[in-house]
Amino acid sequence: MKNVAVIEHPLVAHYLTILRDRQTPSSEFKQSIDRLSYLLAAIFYAELKSEKVSVITPLKPAAGEKVKQSVVLLPILRAGLGLTRGFIDLFPEAKISHMGLYRDEESLKPIKYYFKFPALKDKKTAKVIVLDPMIATGGSVIFTLEYLMNMGFRDINVVSLLCAPEGLKAIDNRFDAKEKKYFRMLTCSIDEKLNDRGYIVPGLGDAGDRIFGTI
Repeated sequence: MKNVAVIEHPLVAHYLTILRDRQTPSSEFKQSIDRLSYLLAAIFYAELKSEKVSVITPLKPAAGEKVKQSVVLLPILRAGLGLTRGFIDLFPEAKISHMGLYRDEESLKPIKYYFKFPALKDKKTAKVIVLDPMIATGGSVIFTLEYLMNMGFRDINVVSLLCAPEGLKAIDNRFDAKEKKYFRMLTCSIDEKLNDRGYIVPGLGDAGDRIFGTI
């Protein structure tokens, strides 16, 4: 898809390699994903809309800027929580939403069990950042994009660590040209494929299990 961007950054590649390593312990895995979240947030937040303001320094008035755009972070539970720290720390004004989905192991389709979203007046201009470390079949992202578009949001952004080509193809096939104008995707890597169990190869295993130590 044209609206998918792959980040090329030496530190992103460095920490992603640590995450891929099966020998990386849970504590280092969590540290590395936290550091990656800061990098991703810094890259992404560079595009926030701001407005001119004036402040008074200890010496004199000075011109400055202030972010004017509403930002909502939407981690897809539970692995998406692992990407929130950098986005929250760099912009504490961001509101937090949650989408709870689990994947049916037979159909591989997402099933919603929880959703909470802040009340917003400016839905068409608010920036929603969907955090989902692993985009495998694409089902969770498709479900979430459909849900947000039906709510009236028109600036939706999906941030991930890894994508499978099959997942990107499924997302591409699901949405028409007009709908694709409402979202874009930012990822650290597009991997080789999905295996017969729907896991990304080479991938990094189950991100949620490795973050929370539930392997």
